Amino acid sequence: MKKQNPLTRVTRQVTFGAAVVILAGAAILTGCKKDAKTLPDVAGIERPGNTATTETYQSGTHNGFFWSLWKSDGATGTVNYANGPGGNYSVNWTGFNGNFTCGKGYSVGSPTYKIGYNLGVYANSGGGTFGWYGWSRNPYYEYYVNETWGAVSPHTGTYLGTFESDGAGYNVWTRWMTGKNIDGGDGFRQIYSSRVTKVSTGQNRVITFANHYNKWSSYGYTLGQLNIPAIMVSETWGTNTNGNINCTIWMQ
Repeated sequence: MKKQNPLTRVTRQVTFGAAVVILAGAAILTGCKKDAKTLPDVAGIERPGNTATTETYQSGTHNGFFWSLWKSDGATGTVNYANGPGGNYSVNWTGFNGNFTCGKGYSVGSPTYKIGYNLGVYANSGGGTFGWYGWSRNPYYEYYVNETWGAVSPHTGTYLGTFESDGAGYNVWTRWMTGKNIDGGDGFRQIYSSRVTKVSTGQNRVITFANHYNKWSSYGYTLGQLNIPAIMVSETWGTNTNGNINCTIWMQ
C-alpha cells in the first residue's frame, strides 16, 4: 500500500480508452508497499523531483467513472491497463519490478459510498492488494478496504480488532508513515480493513464503506476531508512479479 504526491500536479492526463504503459528499464512505480525504509509514494500523484519525461501518473474519466494508473520511480517491466465497458477495467503485468496502483472509481470519496463489484480474475505473484482505496486531508489518512491480496501479505502495523461487514469478517490495522503525504508534507497515517478470508472471484460483492469509516472512528481514527479520488484499486509491488486482474464496479 503506497502513496502519492499532489493530485493537482498530474504528469499526464489520458482521457478515454485504454492506457498502455510499457516500461523498459526506466523509472516509475506506486502503490501500497509497506517498506519503512522507502519513502512512500502517494498513489496517483507525481512525486517531487520527477523530470518532465517521467510519467508516473495517468488519470481520466471513462463512462462516468474516474480512473488512474500510478507507478513509482525506478520501475521496470511491462504493465498494461485498459478501461472496459461501464465500471470494468483490467490490468496485466509481466516481469515487473517496483510498485503500481490502478483502478476505477470516483473523483471524490465519500463515507456513505456503497460499492458493488465483481472480481472476475485475480492473479498476483507479488505483494499488493485489491479493494476500495483513497485518501483524506485534515488529517491525512491513506485508507484501504482490502478484499484480497497477492502472494505477500500487506498486513503490518498495529492490529486494532475484528468486526463484520457485508457478511464478511475484517481485521483492522493502522500504522504511521514518515514519508510524504499527498500534499508533499511529512507524515501520514494508514488505516485499513482486511477480509479475514480473501474474497473469491466471479461473484457479486458489496463494500458498505460507512461500516469501515465508523469502525475506524470508534478506534479514534476518523478520516478527514474526502474530496480526493477513491478507486477500486489493484496494486502490486515486488521483484519480477506477474499478474492479471479484471473487475467491474458499480454504485449500489
